[in-house]
Amino acid sequence: MIKKWIATAGVSAVLLSGCSLLDEANNTLTYASEMTEFLNETQEFAAEVPALLENAASDPDMAENAQNQLQSLQQDIEEIQQIEVPAVAEGVHGTLIDYSTQLESGINDVLAKIETGQFDPEALLENTELLQTVQEIQELRTNIEQLGQ
Repeated sequence: MIKKWIATAGVSAVLLSGCSLLDEANNTLTYASEMTEFLNETQEFAAEVPALLENAASDPDMAENAQNQLQSLQQDIEEIQQIEVPAVAEGVHGTLIDYSTQLESGINDVLAKIETGQFDPEALLENTELLQTVQEIQELRTNIEQLGQ
């Protein structure tokens, strides 16, 4: 009788640990998918921001559009900073948080200049680390994509 109980407890422990491993694998895949989506959004932002800011300098309607897109990226950054991180991704996520904080700071600078109407799109792109930070974020893509495999 005791042997049956021990065998049942052992099988239960193995099954429960297997569920934990499965959960961790699912969390890692979800994380990799969400981070890849964020990387795609930042890459698209980097491609669009020069023209967006240039148009915003000459057209008040486009300035509002630029503000909306910048604020949308800020919201994405805040969501990334709050996401549940699987243990296997803690290192790359820490680096991503550092870069996203820099990106958020650059966005805040651009937004402040748009709001005051005192911005030169070319000077903003040359003097801010906005696009450089996006590039640094993109360099993490390989590490994040490997998590999903």
